[in-house]
Amino acid sequence: MAKINKKMISLCTAAISSLYITGYATTHHAQAVQTAQSNTQADASSNDTSLTSDTTATQTEDTTSETELKDGTFSGTGSNEIGSISVSVTIKQGNITSVEITSDNTRYGQSSISSLPNEVVIRQSADVDTVSGATLSTQDFETAVAQALEQAKA
Repeated sequence: MAKINKKMISLCTAAISSLYITGYATTHHAQAVQTAQSNTQADASSNDTSLTSDTTATQTEDTTSETELKDGTFSGTGSNEIGSISVSVTIKQGNITSVEITSDNTRYGQSSISSLPNEVVIRQSADVDTVSGATLSTQDFETAVAQALEQAKA
């Protein structure tokens, strides 16, 4: 029987490890999505202003610019298995003038998503770019802003 050289063993080990990690990451993400959807559905049954799905959130975000917003300061919260984010959104003359992260107890903390409040003001929408490495924190932030904007609808 022929011996397998060390280079071949290293390559096979790397390939198997890559497959394992990919499967783990995919499974973890699927579980995260399922947990977030379950939490959102549970929140929706107890609070009329909660969003029931990502589709609803997208529809809310798309219609925000078309819908007049009443002036005031409104709050919202987004949460999933990594923690939660609360925001305060200020509306003046029907426009988003400021967004403040009032509470952030996610794994990655506020420093990873610190640019998002300004992005909301610029875009006048809860639809922001996903921060690489902080995808779930970004989703929490978007959900929180969308919830606040839903309260601000006239």
